[in-house]
Amino acid sequence: MSRWRRLGYAALSGAAGWLAAQIACLPLNLIVAVRDSEGATKLFVQTLFYGLLAWGLWSLVLVTAAWVLVVLPLVMTIRPCLLVRWRFAVPVVAVLAALSLGLTKPTLFRDRSAITFLHKYALFIPYGLLAVSFTLVTAWMYILLSKRRMDRAPSGEQAAS
Repeated sequence: MSRWRRLGYAALSGAAGWLAAQIACLPLNLIVAVRDSEGATKLFVQTLFYGLLAWGLWSLVLVTAAWVLVVLPLVMTIRPCLLVRWRFAVPVVAVLAALSLGLTKPTLFRDRSAITFLHKYALFIPYGLLAVSFTLVTAWMYILLSKRRMDRAPSGEQAAS
């Protein structure tokens, strides 16, 4: 498979991963908007709009950095046939790598003075959801696109990639 096709598949899978992360984080954004609007309908709509806009742009920056620094070098160096062969292990390793900061330094993301679970892990939950959904969907979609391409390719091209 050519490097341009790998790059295109990686870009498509990264965009799908970001969109899935936005959908996964939507309930948390709704909870924050309800909490911050204090029952006022107009304020709820404004808070939800600005909250989704800010979170969407911030998460796009984070996902783009992860895509450029991690996904792109891996996609360009590891052969697609190896990723397809390890298609069940790659998403697990990707999620563990994405959650490594939260798993190795949990006190960084935990508020000891909080009472409820949601408030105690309020910093880790949205970023954890973002990391898990982005890495799972990105890895799954890239592997799926590569597998479809390898299944359609003639056997000579498959051996060359």
